[in-house]
Amino acid sequence: MRYYLLNLYLSRVAIVVLLDLFCFALAATLTWFALEPPVAPTSFALGAAVAGVGLFVLLHYTDAYGLMVIGSGRRTFMCISATAGILLIGSLAAWWVGSPELWQIETVAHTAGLTFAFLLVGRLGFRVISARPRFSQRVLIVGASDLGLAIARAVRDRRNLGADIAGFLSDDFEDQGAWLEGYPVLGRGHEIEKVLDREEIGRVVVASKRREEYFPAQELLQAKLEGRSVESGVAFYERVTGRIYLRDLRASYLIFSPGFRNGRLSLLAKRALDVVVAGAALALLWPLLGLAALAVKLDSPGAAFFSQERVGRFGRTYRLYKLRSMREGAEAQCGPAWADKDDARTTRVGRILRKARLDEIPQLWNVLRGEMSLVGPRPERPEFVQGLSERYPYFRARFALPPGITGWAQIRQGYVNEVSGWEEKLALDLYYMKYRSLSMDLLILWKTVKTVFLMSGV
Repeated sequence: MRYYLLNLYLSRVAIVVLLDLFCFALAATLTWFALEPPVAPTSFALGAAVAGVGLFVLLHYTDAYGLMVIGSGRRTFMCISATAGILLIGSLAAWWVGSPELWQIETVAHTAGLTFAFLLVGRLGFRVISARPRFSQRVLIVGASDLGLAIARAVRDRRNLGADIAGFLSDDFEDQGAWLEGYPVLGRGHEIEKVLDREEIGRVVVASKRREEYFPAQELLQAKLEGRSVESGVAFYERVTGRIYLRDLRASYLIFSPGFRNGRLSLLAKRALDVVVAGAALALLWPLLGLAALAVKLDSPGAAFFSQERVGRFGRTYRLYKLRSMREGAEAQCGPAWADKDDARTTRVGRILRKARLDEIPQLWNVLRGEMSLVGPRPERPEFVQGLSERYPYFRARFALPPGITGWAQIRQGYVNEVSGWEEKLALDLYYMKYRSLSMDLLILWKTVKTVFLMSGV
């Protein structure tokens, strides 16, 4: 059976992280033997370990572990070069301030140069090896439905997934030679056995929906017994995209599908994380909050803070607190409206606060009060809930969890300013609700910190 490396955050990204750290460890080891710095090996190893963690953080913040970057040689070179540039500037700054000894400068320069070279060679080697057929899996899509086409598009847009779409099986085409989304139609449903052998298929994804279409149940069972993987198109789509497939979504899927667990122990763990992190953050950030509030007051007339009614868990409303980022009375004429990316109502200081997400610091108080969570679906205003619920039948399912300051949808898509944009947002929220865990919350918080430091908010 060929290796199946689809879930990148558990496979390929993890491999790349370990590969990068190995490259750094190798560079540090060679530096030790080449230069013999006058420090104890344990002290050198400890310093190297700290530097390795710093390297990982810098690579993460330059997006070197992004899925599209891993599959692109040009983007990989740019990210590693940016990391090297930051390290060089930091080293020069440290030299200017601390006046290090010559052997320290030589050690840093030697290690940095070897690390840069090893990272490029390691990434190149990984790309060459991972592109080999042995490290990917041939996938057959059964059914040319909207779901099947969506799966093909998702895999095509994520070429480094380790999944190679061989083509479709569909009864919608009489003649051979048809193509869908850049992939061939290999035959009809009853021809699945010969297609599996001929195309060396390792995984079958069933996306057939039409009742009149032939469903090869016995053939699929035999394929599974032979060692091939067989799974539903919905499950495959979720794992590839990180979102629920909303079209034709039925309540039965939400009811009987694994996940969507809100057990008492899980919620207690989530609440404990909220209280500890929110309390610590408020204790550390209150000076910054005070300075930001002063800047808001000096920049435009009006109160530094404002509160707004939002819909929380189980549909209950509460008052959400934020630093004011718009001019006073911004909705006096237009009424309730979504914020736009280049909203004219935003003040000069407000633009900075929103990009760094500093305007949301007061929501930590909402977290401590139990009205919100650190991670969850974005809280929405009551004025918009009715329209969104009418357009999207499962919108109110989001109210099963407390709303969050950040969340899976927020880090994956950001804000939306129109009703039509909520389809993707809801798909991401439902995915989070299905697969929610403490580790997933920590991952979201980690990525949110990156958004704050890079000021990549709206």
